[in-house]
Amino acid sequence: MASSDTRPTGGQDCEPTASEILVVGAGAAGLSAALTLAAHRQESNCRIRVLEASDRVGGRLFCEEVDGFHVYGGASVIHESFATTRDLARELGVELRQSPRKKGGQSYAGGRFWGLYVNGSLRQTLSSLRTMVFSPQHTLAGNWEFMRLFTMLKKRAAELDFEDHSRLLDLDTSASFAEFARANSLGRYLAQAGELDLNCFTAGSSKEVGAAYGMALLWLWTLNPATRSYLPRQGIAALFKALADACSDYVQLSTPVERIILEDGRAHGVVTASGERIEGDAVICATIASTAARIIPGLPEELTAALERVRYGSCCNIAFGLNKNILAEGSHAGLFPPGSPTFLTMVTNLAATAPDAAPPGKTMVHALVIGAHAQTLFALDDDEIVRRVVEEMRRFFPAMPERPLFARVFRWPQALCLAPGGMLRDMHDLRGRLSSCAPGLFLAGDYTRVPSLNGAMKSGVESAQASLSYLRGL
Repeated sequence: MASSDTRPTGGQDCEPTASEILVVGAGAAGLSAALTLAAHRQESNCRIRVLEASDRVGGRLFCEEVDGFHVYGGASVIHESFATTRDLARELGVELRQSPRKKGGQSYAGGRFWGLYVNGSLRQTLSSLRTMVFSPQHTLAGNWEFMRLFTMLKKRAAELDFEDHSRLLDLDTSASFAEFARANSLGRYLAQAGELDLNCFTAGSSKEVGAAYGMALLWLWTLNPATRSYLPRQGIAALFKALADACSDYVQLSTPVERIILEDGRAHGVVTASGERIEGDAVICATIASTAARIIPGLPEELTAALERVRYGSCCNIAFGLNKNILAEGSHAGLFPPGSPTFLTMVTNLAATAPDAAPPGKTMVHALVIGAHAQTLFALDDDEIVRRVVEEMRRFFPAMPERPLFARVFRWPQALCLAPGGMLRDMHDLRGRLSSCAPGLFLAGDYTRVPSLNGAMKSGVESAQASLSYLRGL
């Protein structure tokens, strides 16, 4: 990848009068924008320059290889409705495989784990039935409310889509999912399963997640048994590596942008933290919403306010390389509902969905800690975080060794977009107004679509296409 003191070589064979497109941020949105621009670079006669504040690319998609383990720091799976992501994987030559139809997890309640399995063995099916009847986390009333929610969302299935955010706009009121659940008498379901699911999907709570987004998440990830997820054999790391390699010539690391320049009614470039002014004919801001609000001071006040209303959940993700699986056989996760006697939210076994993510005979688990507990961990150094998390895991998973083969700590103070009620509408309206109030400026990031890896990548692709159309009209 290009070093921080070297101008990227991408586009050097273009004509001297080539237009320059600046991309701020090299996360999933920024890299997918750069990939799209690169595909049209010759025909559009443009230069591409991606400015990344940190010393590595990927943002919350970041992955690395450690002793043959393919470790992911954030995003982990590709839902079958992630059409843009799957198209990009195909373009990059990354083969995606369907995850196993047999899925299972265990939820902690009453001092023990209770199993829930889909398409499992007879023994697992009986275990699931025992959970539904005897687990203190489950009630008959909660199960009935689950069925009512399933029926409600099935009728709206065509609107609940990760690929096309416009389908959700009619559902995106100011209500949170907690308010939606209360209005529809779904409180027992929320306490039984929905709250935990939203915790795991967003690193936030049902009070923070918008009703429309919550419905989409629950329908597409848990309630609809027909949906599948995909991964490369080595996990999401294979897609990250292919995307990063394809864009490496355009990326300039350790170059934080202090301000996007809006002058004479349009975008003119950026000013970096070192004070350098970099001219550009179009600028794609592919950062999180709070950063965008800070570095685009020339936006109308109401648009800046809309960006500032976007909220994120906090998550500390700790990856461990292990010699053996510590979870129950056939289980891909151990889950801890709110109120459990632990700061852990979820422990996952990546090898259950991507066997080649770990060397033969070994496995990899991730411990996720969210919210206030994550904030507490952020203040500690990595060694202390690992020590505390291992100690806590050993309380619930006796097979967890005191000394794993390795551990990696990923701190995400703004990990996953919560899409509070009305945000999808706000961002849709904001993007529609940019062309008139800030020509040449384009926003990309998961918060601009349905928040997800696919939302980030789709926003990058569409922002790149829009910037090329803008330049052709100059």
